[in-house]
Amino acid sequence: MTNNGQTGGRPQKDCVNPGGRPMGSKNLKTMLQDIMLQEYVVMEDGRKKRRTLLDITLLNLRKAALDDARPRAMKKFGQVLERYRPGIINEGSGVLLAPAEMTPEEWMADQIEKNKTRKPPPGAFDDDEDWKNR
Repeated sequence: MTNNGQTGGRPQKDCVNPGGRPMGSKNLKTMLQDIMLQEYVVMEDGRKKRRTLLDITLLNLRKAALDDARPRAMKKFGQVLERYRPGIINEGSGVLLAPAEMTPEEWMADQIEKNKTRKPPPGAFDDDEDWKNR
C-alpha cells in the first residue's frame, strides 16, 4: 500500500465535486451527437433509404429554404452554411496532385526510367559499390 493507504501508484483526489456531473454521464454535445447520428428508414423517390437524423434535418431545412413562402428557413439555412462550410485551406497544408491513370506496368516502366537519372541522397549508398559504378 502506498500514497496514504491507497493501492496503486497514483493517489486519489482528496477533493470531490459533489454538485458536479456524475462519472459516466454524457455532456450535451455527446447526447446531441448520439441523437443526430441515429439512422432512420425514409422513403425517397419511392425507395427506402437509411438516413441519419442530421441528414433528414438538413434536407428538410434545405427544402424549406428553397420554398418562397418560408424566408426564415432560407435565413437559417444560410446561417448553417456560413457556420459549417469548409474553411480556407491553411497555409501549412498541401495539395495532392495525382497523375493520369496508369496501368501497373506503365507505372513501373515510368519509375524505372526516372530512376536511371536520379542520384541518391548523400551517404545513402556509401558502402554499395554497384550503385557507385552506375
